[in-house]
Amino acid sequence: IAPTSASGAQPSDQDNWDNGRLARGQQLLTEIVLRNKLTTLVFDGDTTCRVLEQVLLRSYGVQTQGVDNGMDAIALIAFGAKFNLIIIKKILPIMNGLEVTRQIREIGVRCKMLVTACSGESER
Repeated sequence: IAPTSASGAQPSDQDNWDNGRLARGQQLLTEIVLRNKLTTLVFDGDTTCRVLEQVLLRSYGVQTQGVDNGMDAIALIAFGAKFNLIIIKKILPIMNGLEVTRQIREIGVRCKMLVTACSGESER
């Protein structure tokens, strides 16, 4: 039985603009994450941004570890921590995100890395 609107009419395509694809996509992503036990390192000097990123990832079942600077991230990885994804803010305290990315690659890490936050016109 199809749901009806308050007027008793069947919902239109406009009411269901994605025909359930978004919900199915979110469910599939959650199943993949849970099946593969995905882990992400988030490092961002802004505590609010870091926590928000971690909360969003955790809502999909991704295990997260957060640090606030590049030196801590490098130390964590050097001690053997493994991640499926590393999210790096470009502008960080102590060392910028691009330099941290280079050093992590030199250690031998080959997981996906995402450097975020272009803040100025010249950086685009």
